[in-house]
Amino acid sequence: MPKPRPDPASDPALSSLEIIYRDPTTLKPHPRNTRTHSKAQVAQIAQSIRNFGFTNPILIDEQDEIIAGHGRLLGAKACELQQVPVIELKGHCQKKRRPQGFGARIAG
Repeated sequence: MPKPRPDPASDPALSSLEIIYRDPTTLKPHPRNTRTHSKAQVAQIAQSIRNFGFTNPILIDEQDEIIAGHGRLLGAKACELQQVPVIELKGHCQKKRRPQGFGARIAG
């Protein structure tokens, strides 16, 4: 039997997600980010943004530090975008944020 999905109306963390736009130069890479992107990967990400748009927002915390999306930010800068879509995760401590960043890296 499939596991039931959480109800967004009953979970404030799910119901409060909102895409906002930020200047990419204001976003700060997470100091413990271990993932690196080669020039070729950044070029591929940039080309994908040009072809399909920015389809996966960058996850940030309240201090504009990137939780997930370091490569997308590099691709956006390569495209010289003035604004990028982000989702600000509010009220998440380090322990709660870590799995989301890790999960996003696995999925994307």
